[in-house]
Parts: sequence; structure tokens; C-alpha cells
Amino acid sequence: MSVDPTTSVDTTWIDACAAFGREHGVATDEIVGVLGAFDAPFPRGGPPPPPEQPWAASFEALERAVCATPIVDALVDDLAIDVDRGQAELFARRVLAVDAFLAAHGDPIARLLRVGLRHRLAGILAATRPHATRVRALADFYYSHGCRHRHRIGATAGLPELVDAVAGLRWRAVCDGLEHAEIDGRFAGGPTHVNLLRVDPRRIELEVADLREQAHAGVPFATSVANAGAIAATSGGFFLYSEPDIAAPSRRHDPVGLVVRGGEVVAPPVFARGALWLDADGGAALERIGLTDVTARSARGWVRTLDRAIQRAHAERGPDAPSFAVVGRTVVAVGVRLPIPLNGFVVMRDGLEVEVGDVLTYAIDRRPALHSAIAGGPMLVESGAPVLALRREDFWGSAPPVTFSQDETGDQNLLPRLGVGLRDGALVFAAVDGRNLDRALGMTLGELARLFVALGCERAVNLDGGSSKRVLVEGQTLDLPSTEVVGEAALDPSVRPVYSAILMRPRR
Repeated sequence: MSVDPTTSVDTTWIDACAAFGREHGVATDEIVGVLGAFDAPFPRGGPPPPPEQPWAASFEALERAVCATPIVDALVDDLAIDVDRGQAELFARRVLAVDAFLAAHGDPIARLLRVGLRHRLAGILAATRPHATRVRALADFYYSHGCRHRHRIGATAGLPELVDAVAGLRWRAVCDGLEHAEIDGRFAGGPTHVNLLRVDPRRIELEVADLREQAHAGVPFATSVANAGAIAATSGGFFLYSEPDIAAPSRRHDPVGLVVRGGEVVAPPVFARGALWLDADGGAALERIGLTDVTARSARGWVRTLDRAIQRAHAERGPDAPSFAVVGRTVVAVGVRLPIPLNGFVVMRDGLEVEVGDVLTYAIDRRPALHSAIAGGPMLVESGAPVLALRREDFWGSAPPVTFSQDETGDQNLLPRLGVGLRDGALVFAAVDGRNLDRALGMTLGELARLFVALGCERAVNLDGGSSKRVLVEGQTLDLPSTEVVGEAALDPSVRPVYSAILMRPRR
């Protein structure tokens, strides 16, 4: 799809949209801000965006030009260069569903949003690769704004605020130390569906579980939870998914960031991000942790801190000095100016004896009694107040997940979310549904943070959300899991497997 430029260089396609908006009473500053997103091929750390497309004709002519071409077949083929075809088809379906949703309404704002979606899609496909992650974020962005618009024009005055629902929560005891509550209804911010678990870790044992083998074998999440003897569970932290440069020994679905199981650090905190920490006796904490907190030990006898390690939020290559690269616990390269692994780090040798294939063990200096842990990020609440500092937590550059590190929306996407808060020693898990026009729009990270503040949490951290978010109690899946955009003109929902989890069982 393309927009034919005119001879004018004084006005752009956004000017045409703004003029149309003024004619129809649209808040022009707001819509121009929305249309301005996704203008740069490298949103963080790259060159400035190119000039906007010149356009001197009417908005109607622009609309005809950008909306005339079918998008799905060509889009799938393009995205399949970056990701596997299944993901490419999924992302294309999301774009198609959002495009159809906006076309079905046809009011001035929906028309403006549809033109923005189509125009930015063409720009992404004409830019340097990768395209897939940007297209996925674009679909979510325009779906979010379309949902907000749909809700505003259909809202009834006097809808309650979400904090009103929090104040009236009814907690149901599942077992000693574990309670469940639900928020379900229409609120001032839109339809909302949230499942909450309140867990006393002194009476409920929490275990971080690696479910990759079961998921790849097709074992349902509920079956894996039941086989582990857990009474409840949520999904866990981030994993590699649609990053374009997943290379061996890393594999798709590998965990991103810290994982501790049974006191053993099975994946180091490559990125300095918020994490859920648990000790064997029921102590819990939510804190940032990174490689500066880690000591590595080699079977060759040396021990060293990793405070000078370099990862993908810092650079793409290591220093011009003898160094070694690590993925997980394995040394994968030795040399100078080493490429930094997507999910690993590079550290200078400083005279140490290191060879490819060496296996390292790790100790967390600040938490010697750490029994289980899983990283997510970013921190959402600190000292009882919302906080959002993505760069502080290494969501930058090409660090995974790139949907966070290269976010072009400024935290405007309404998405399914999962987070955990800490209140008076108890953990509060919140599983927020989204991508469902009638039941649950989703939340931004900022909105999730405010929910945890309303729940009285002193600290909170984001875990993996999107289609991977899941909550299960007593064998029943309680959330509305889907990989699709669910609503008007959308396909039937499907469910993504869960690759890591937080299992909950009564202490003996």
C-alpha cells in the first residue's frame, strides 16, 4: 500500500488528518499525538525520523489511497522473514481485526485511526528490519485507542472508578493462606476483568517452575499444575519469543532474566530488573536485581564478581580486550569485541583461564538464603507510590523483550497484564485480562501500578503479560486467555502455552 505524494512540501498527511478532525469537532491535539507514533524506524538510539509524507489533497483522498489495498497476504509473507510463519499469521490477524473494527464504526475518529493504522503499517514495512515486533505493537496501539474511543462514545454517565471496586472486594478463602477475589464489570476506564490472589507465603509454599518441556509436548497448563500438586498457579516471567536474532544455545521460550529454583541459580539476572524473591521459610521480597549482585564461580577454581558485565541494554559488542561471552551458565565464546548474546553477557577475562563450554555457577550476594526467584519488570510500585523507569531496568536497546525495550507507544497500549504486589508480608497477584472489547480492554503499566496502590501494596513488580498471562485456582482457569484480538470482526480466541509458572501449594 502506498500514498502518492503531491508536489506540495508544506503539508503532510497528518495535516490532512488534523484538518478533517477540526471539521468534525475532534480534539486535534490528541489525535495528532496518536498519529505521530511509530514514525521512526529505530525509536530508541537511532537516527531522527524521516519527514512525514507530503499530502496536499483532502483527507478523503488520503483515506481512499491508504485503505484501498488488501493487507493480509502480503503482510504475512513480510513478517515471516522475521519470525516463524505461525507468529506472522497471528500478528497479521491482529492487524486485520483492528482494521475491520475501525472500519465497522466509520465515525470521524475511527476513520482517522484507520488511516493512521494503515499509513504507519506501510511505513514500518518500508523501513529496515525487523518489522514483526513493531507490527505487533502497532496493532495493539490502534486497538487500544479504538477501544478507548468506542468506550467513550458508548459510556453511560456515573460509571464507578476502579478504586471503588477495590474498596468493596470480597475475598474467597481457597485454603489456609490463599484467597481469591475478582473485579468484573464496566468502569470509568472501560470494561475490566481482573483476578486477584492474596497469598501468605508463610502458609503457602511458592515454587518457580520451568514448564517448557511440558508445553512443547502439548501438556495443558492445568495438567502441569495438577501434576505438581499445586492448588493454584500463575504464569511467570518473560521469555524469548519474537526477537529476530535468537541463536543457539538460546532457544525460543527460554526465560529472560533471573530464575532460581531450589536455591540454585539456573538463569542469572542478566538484566537489572524487578523480581519476586522467596526464601525457604516464607519470606518474600520484590526488588531489582542485576549482575552487579552476582558472583560467578568456574570449575577451574576462579571466582569473580560480574559488576562490569555488558549486556544488550548496554551495547551490541563487548570491549576490545580479551573477554568471554556467557549464555545461561555456559561460556559460548572467548575473544575480543565479542557479539553480545541476546540473552547473555560479555565480561573481560582479566587473566582468568576460560574456554568455550566451561560451566559457571552463580551466587546472589545480597540474598544468600534465596530459595526461589523469577524476574519480570519493571517495578511498578515502590514505597507505596507508582514508579515506572524502564531504562533503569535495562529495557533498552535490543535487550529482550524488545516489545518493552523498543516501545514506541509511551505506555499507551492496553494489554493483558500480570503483576505481583507486597502488602504486610503477603503477596497479591493481579491477572488483568485484555484484548476483549466487551469484557476487558486491558491496562497500561501505569494503570496496573495504580491498581496495586489501590490494593494497599508497598511494592509491586510487573511479570509477563499479553497472551502468556494465566491464573488457575483449584484446576480452573479463571482468566480470559487469548492470543487474538477478541471482539467485533475478530476470530475465535486461541490460547498460548505457559512456559514458566509460579506454583502454590499449602505448606506441610
